Amino acid sequence: MNFNCFFQPFPVIEIDEISLREISIDDFREYYAYMNNIEMKKVLSVEHIPSTLDSAQEELRYWRSLFREKRSIYWGIVNEQDELIGTAGFNNISFKNLKAEISYDLSAQYWGRGYMLKAIKSIIDFAQHQLGLVRIQATVTIENDRSIKLLERCGFLKEGLLEKYEIVDGKHKDYFIYSKILT
Repeated sequence: MNFNCFFQPFPVIEIDEISLREISIDDFREYYAYMNNIEMKKVLSVEHIPSTLDSAQEELRYWRSLFREKRSIYWGIVNEQDELIGTAGFNNISFKNLKAEISYDLSAQYWGRGYMLKAIKSIIDFAQHQLGLVRIQATVTIENDRSIKLLERCGFLKEGLLEKYEIVDGKHKDYFIYSKILT
């Protein structure tokens, strides 16, 4: 495992018309607005959707702390005006096992433009070449076709079914678990 990135400034990744940069607490309004879009509530559990502006700030503080505490890394996805349009990164990294769990979200108004595909591919490259990870995994509700297609386009393979894994839109939902082995 290569820990060097944790002893340097937060790694910024430039990708065409978007950038991956450190999340700022000032991003909370954009984060709250897009996470509370009706489309997001169809695919995310209520625990992942901030219910107030204060809870949005608290969540962003948590994501920021991962890098500062050398536990993981999570980026803000911003457009050319430096407005937060999504987030992506690792919920956790097991440094002993060289594996991580990836998660991501993107404002519904930016769906279908290829931004998340570019972001996830860049994050996978970072994980492999900068962190030395061997495995990345993700969970996704079986009804989230967009996210399933994204994972598959990024080379993730379905490993199994997690029955009644989380409550989404008021109902227990089944999830798939996907993984990508980095070689």
